[in-house]
Amino acid sequence: MDAPPNPVKLGILYHQFLRRGGLEGYLLKFCGELAAAGHSLHLAGVHCDDNFRHLASSVRLFPAALTKNSTLRRFASQSAAFVPSWDVDAVLGFGRTYQQHVHRAGGGCHARFSSDLPWWKRWRPKNQTELALERQLYTSGLTQRFVVNASKVASELHSFYKVPHDSIRVIHTAVDTTFWHPPDNRAAARAALNLPASGPLLLFVSLDHRRKGLAVLLDALASLPRKDVTLAVAGKPLAPWRSRIAAAGLSHRIIEAGNVADLRPWYAAADLFVHPSHYDACANTVLQSMASALPGIISADDGASEFIHHTTNGWRLENSHSSTDLANLIESALASDLPAIGHAARSAMLPLTWQAHLHSWLQWIPTSRL
Repeated sequence: MDAPPNPVKLGILYHQFLRRGGLEGYLLKFCGELAAAGHSLHLAGVHCDDNFRHLASSVRLFPAALTKNSTLRRFASQSAAFVPSWDVDAVLGFGRTYQQHVHRAGGGCHARFSSDLPWWKRWRPKNQTELALERQLYTSGLTQRFVVNASKVASELHSFYKVPHDSIRVIHTAVDTTFWHPPDNRAAARAALNLPASGPLLLFVSLDHRRKGLAVLLDALASLPRKDVTLAVAGKPLAPWRSRIAAAGLSHRIIEAGNVADLRPWYAAADLFVHPSHYDACANTVLQSMASALPGIISADDGASEFIHHTTNGWRLENSHSSTDLANLIESALASDLPAIGHAARSAMLPLTWQAHLHSWLQWIPTSRL
């Protein structure tokens, strides 16, 4: 399919254009790259900060409801009524909207994610709202084309909602390999963070410790024959986990990095990235760590694992619930040539440029609308 002519007038649907989480960070960069390429952006949402506003030719804001769940439902309905008359060439959706020309499922398949939740979380109003809106997106026929960031997600959408394979395009997340780069000296990076100078350092990054597999990692760490292995945890505070850490005898081997704004110093200081996630579409941290030449053990339940060639540029954890399997992989990794494997990991990220990413997007936008 030929790419549409430039410039393109694009409508972007999302309920919160705010510089906040991973999806919003991606969307801000995506909009910035489109604007820099000369495309005209028109945003429709509920909230919009100046970071997004200055990239847009126009911004249409809809009123928020009393609760977040009600806001999601209301915006989905209001945007569906608004889209048919929107004076743009094509509409791209990134959240819980169900009428647009192309939708990107950046967070993966929520039905698949929800199936792993405890029963009481599955029945929370927020989860039920997201399930209902996702079902409407994939079964109403109001959106004809979909973008996912991993082949695993495409398979999940087909399995749960019977979305035709030819309606889904896998467009891998772009990685800025100039920003995410190998360290000059790991020893110096450790010293700069006041980390132990000797012994292997594992890095775990998470804003949802249950889903990202911290419990499995702690059990694996406790079972290692080597007792000089230290684990740095970046992201969500560890306060709720302190009793479990102490009971496992790991208090002196856990370093709490906190919710750091820039992960590059931690990627530079660590020897091994450990990511036993129970579900991720394609975690940015996996791509970032690989681009930083930090080898990793990556869960097969994360779509990013499709970049892992086992023992060549990382290790693939097939069972994210097995602490024994994880411990065995950690031992194997620490006995390997980590710098060489890290170099191979970075090489896998080099083709994921923003230029290639935008080209794939523009090819997938239905040309009949342009």
